[in-house]
Amino acid sequence: MTSPSPREHGPLTLVVVDDGLGAFGPLTDLRAAFELRAGLGTLLERIESAVGCRAAALLVPAPIAPLVAESTARMVNDVPACLPESSNPGALCLVVNGRLLSASAARVPIGEVHATADGQFVAGWMSREAALARRLPASTHTVEARLAAAPWDITTAIATSIDEDLRLAPRATRHLRPDEGQSFGNHAIAIDPTATIGPLCVIDASKGAVVIGPGVVVRPFTVLVGPCAVLDGSTVAERSLIKASTVIGPHCRAGGEIGGTIFQGYSNKSHDGHLGDSFVGEWVNIGAGSDNSNLLNTYGEVIVRLEPDGGLMRTGRQFWGSVIGDHVKLAIGTRLMTGTTLGTGAMIASSRSPATLVPRFSWLTDAADGPKTFRIDKFLETARAMMSRRGKAPSAALEARLRAMHADVTSKAAGA
Repeated sequence: MTSPSPREHGPLTLVVVDDGLGAFGPLTDLRAAFELRAGLGTLLERIESAVGCRAAALLVPAPIAPLVAESTARMVNDVPACLPESSNPGALCLVVNGRLLSASAARVPIGEVHATADGQFVAGWMSREAALARRLPASTHTVEARLAAAPWDITTAIATSIDEDLRLAPRATRHLRPDEGQSFGNHAIAIDPTATIGPLCVIDASKGAVVIGPGVVVRPFTVLVGPCAVLDGSTVAERSLIKASTVIGPHCRAGGEIGGTIFQGYSNKSHDGHLGDSFVGEWVNIGAGSDNSNLLNTYGEVIVRLEPDGGLMRTGRQFWGSVIGDHVKLAIGTRLMTGTTLGTGAMIASSRSPATLVPRFSWLTDAADGPKTFRIDKFLETARAMMSRRGKAPSAALEARLRAMHADVTSKAAGA
């Protein structure tokens, strides 16, 4: 998304808070909930675009604060002084719940506090001290707004999110050329002028918008079905089918059949195989011929576990596939059952389907006597190798967080 323009009516101190009330499993091991991709941007980027200014401060759980400060370049777990001015004599901050999916609901008239009908804080004006203490004032208005409570809430809202993003941040686009293929449908087709599209591709915008971002390469014979988006620097392989309600995040490699899925960014699924109704973190590699199930044989509601020590969660959905944490590696031909959660750093090279909850840093192979833990030195070696292929390297803050998580996993295993 484009950077928000400064507000014209005066100073504004925008504070976005991760209230910790969502359940996102491994997806929030290395990021705040508001850093999850929700459309053309992250939840944070969408809030900033709706309000029209950059967040001055972010409030997050302490273990991830260094990572959030590094990834967002914002003040974290502090709030700058709010200066009084004519339209805001009380020197109040605008505080927004970072789980807000309805980005336009972040725009709140001065002095008001908004909440949903069931009492969940949406956004409101408060003092710097109240914001720092995360002491939310009582609501003055009840509004209709959607807050993400789990990964499937975000993927289900893709159609609405993409439409809202296109309204909030218009972008330079071009039309599909005849030599690139054909398109049909009445929804928006937004192709960045720098995108490259091979011949004989099909864009179906009959049920939702299709967005192809800067530097994207779409190889020949690909079918894109809206609503969907392929974002900055990503490549879609030949003969791919990108189905509705899919967002391929920046710098990904996508191929095969993908539908109802969000890729956070920097992940690979380049080959044939099915991935449906899932949320994929960063630096994931999915081997050729891997498939997941997103529908139970009973056609019943999918029940999941997002944490090894957590209970079962009702998704309220007939279709749900997988949550795949950052730095997960899947060997060729991996099969994931309906409602599978793969913890951060798991490595799976097994001919059998893994359990529907795979703990963080698990090492699963046919040769192993049972589940083992990925050695931290070997894990980091692999992470560095993959990241170097995109010109990246793990920062000191990332390594520290990964080591702390790994130590927690091994200590729990030793005490079991």
